[in-house]
Amino acid sequence: MRSERSWQARFDELCARKIRAAAQAAISPLATVVDRSREFDLTPIGDAWSCPLFDGPFFASAPRDGLPAIHLVFVQSRSGNTGAEDPETLGAGATDQHLIYEGLSRVLADAVVAGSTTIGPETFFSVWRPELVRLRGALGLPRHPAQAVLSLNCTMDPDLYVMFNVPDVPVYVLTNSHGRARLEPRIAARPWVRVVDVDGPEALPQQAMRLATAGIRHVSAVGGRRAATALVDAGLVQDVYLTTSPIEAGQPNTPWYVGSAQPGLRAAVRKIWSTERGEVVFEHLLVDPRSYGMRVSGKDAKRRSALTAASVTGDGSFFTGSTSTA
Repeated sequence: MRSERSWQARFDELCARKIRAAAQAAISPLATVVDRSREFDLTPIGDAWSCPLFDGPFFASAPRDGLPAIHLVFVQSRSGNTGAEDPETLGAGATDQHLIYEGLSRVLADAVVAGSTTIGPETFFSVWRPELVRLRGALGLPRHPAQAVLSLNCTMDPDLYVMFNVPDVPVYVLTNSHGRARLEPRIAARPWVRVVDVDGPEALPQQAMRLATAGIRHVSAVGGRRAATALVDAGLVQDVYLTTSPIEAGQPNTPWYVGSAQPGLRAAVRKIWSTERGEVVFEHLLVDPRSYGMRVSGKDAKRRSALTAASVTGDGSFFTGSTSTA
């Protein structure tokens, strides 16, 4: 294990690099083409800097039923591919990366979660654009959100990853008893790394409740596709922030949702902006809570249906499909 000073220097260098890239990025203004945000119970996020660029506030759902509000953030190619070794090759550009993905979608986040295959040694999830860092601070939130990892086997080595070695930033590892047994000896000297282990088919909802108990109210989930699908199928996702690029790219047949019960979605907001390659589309999609009743059966279905029925707002109408048509 490196010394604390060595890890701090590595983290400081990472932060400086990310802040510099975000500050220098050219961000294009967006134009709104659909805005149904008033039909839903949404929290506006923005200030005098972000609202002119985003053409209005960014929106997020509120927590419900003792659970954190969890949203997904994805960029896809024109044909719906999200898989790529380098997400930048999907073609959404700097505006998506710095204003949305590493920006407005994380301003309110108490934690950012990813699957273990998505993270790397230099991965650290935060807000980097200076104006959005200030907005997060104005909301009374810590400089960095907590880091969270979904992993069944916990094969990652904390000695190799920056995110496990920043004492001021909590890390939550969502796993099972097998994963806990594997990971615990490696994090004994890291009290800021907390294992949330639950076994069984209801593991994710129970883990989400434990995160809420720890003060995590808003969670940004950034992939990969299997982790995102597991969260959707567990009935935990309320919002999907989906950016579609104008180019063909990515690994074929890699949609953001890979399960068998595609959730019902409705566009609360749709915006566009222009790039050299064409028009990029951003959508804030709301997940129909009634979709979750189709994923479980018996008593669980009745219980979850009762919990989610009150969450439908506005005219209550949703459609089922991978992208919105409204």
